[in-house]
Amino acid sequence: MVEYHDETNIDITNFSSSWNDGLAFCAVLHTYLPAHIPYQELNSQDKRRNFSLAFQAAESVGIKSTLDINEMVSTERPDWQSLMQYVTAIYKYFET
Repeated sequence: MVEYHDETNIDITNFSSSWNDGLAFCAVLHTYLPAHIPYQELNSQDKRRNFSLAFQAAESVGIKSTLDINEMVSTERPDWQSLMQYVTAIYKYFET
């Protein structure tokens, strides 16, 4: 489980549907770039905004998105390999 603040928990159980509303990306990126992600204002129903904020925040430090926003907002089970590739890029940038 990725936990953000005391009042907000994001339950990540897989690399597909757990990431389908953009909130997990926003939570991870908010940890590193809090000024770019107004996490407390986000809503799981506004997938497009969530993904846009996350991808823009990552791109602001040079992490290119390998995911397509239109595809992400239209599917309940995104491709897990693509998700893992993008999360790995974020991890490598901030943690190595």
